[in-house]
Amino acid sequence: MLGTIGQVVKFASLGAPTAQQLVTTVFGPDFQNPQGWANFLDRNIPGRDVATLLNRTPGFWRRENFQALYVACWIFHPVEKGSYMLQLSAAHYANVKGAYVGLLQSGELQSRISSHLSKKGASAHDGWDFLQGYSELLVQVEGEQTGTPYLFLKCEGHPMSGAISTLKHGLSFLVKKVTHAGMTASPALNNLAMNSTTVELRAAENFSKAFEKVQGKLGLSGTEVTVGEVVDGLYKKAGFPNGLPANVTADTHSLGRAMLGPQGIIAVLRKQGATLKKAGIDFTPKLEKELTELAERMVATSVTHSQQHYHEVRVTPDDLTQSLASFTTFIR
Repeated sequence: MLGTIGQVVKFASLGAPTAQQLVTTVFGPDFQNPQGWANFLDRNIPGRDVATLLNRTPGFWRRENFQALYVACWIFHPVEKGSYMLQLSAAHYANVKGAYVGLLQSGELQSRISSHLSKKGASAHDGWDFLQGYSELLVQVEGEQTGTPYLFLKCEGHPMSGAISTLKHGLSFLVKKVTHAGMTASPALNNLAMNSTTVELRAAENFSKAFEKVQGKLGLSGTEVTVGEVVDGLYKKAGFPNGLPANVTADTHSLGRAMLGPQGIIAVLRKQGATLKKAGIDFTPKLEKELTELAERMVATSVTHSQQHYHEVRVTPDDLTQSLASFTTFIR
């Protein structure tokens, strides 16, 4: 993570057999040697500085810029399956949204239905060959209504562009609805994620079945339920009807820290298990583990955010630029 995947690319270029096999089976043809990575980044992220790209006015954007932002996110925090949310300032949001709308109008991005968050998305699949087995890049602009805008990016197996690819995408979606995990699009990437600390297996905003069930018990529904809403609901059901302060639930660092520790919210919920049980909620070790992992996810971000839906990776432009700098030291 944080750019260290560059070590693998470098070792492969030096002839290390294991690294060569990994690179050729995980990445597309343009990303199998250091020069390929360097060329792509330099074409699409000026100076490898994400803020510089985000400062560009909409007319200077192309589809490849959105693709490069996904690659930068992946370099920062590699995942097999996952979603990234890039925090945008007001000025950056204006540029990104203008570019998004303009590229939809020109046809460089294609409008498509989405099962994620606001459910309004665009496809940036043309020319997309970053990860083998993944031919779709989903792009969405989120948080507009709350004044906390983010660019949402997610790599998927199949684009919705034609009958066959749409059918394959639909099959994957049905599997995800049943398993809440989705189909394996890349066995090589799946194997790497299963056997490495470099790539996370899953870091997505769509909820697990158990977590979704708890939301239902709390009267919460929809794709945009937040961790703060769930924890506040559990706290009320545990015998504290006033709930948690808004300055805690709307600040992911504060919420994550408040959840952890021997006197934290999770420990309180465990202690109040009988009360929760009477309210129809079984505070199982599995649920406790989920909440702990979510708290750790929120605390680990470089800056606080106003919300976290589930395990999406929330990043800032500075996060990505620093990670690209680290990555660059490996692929020189």
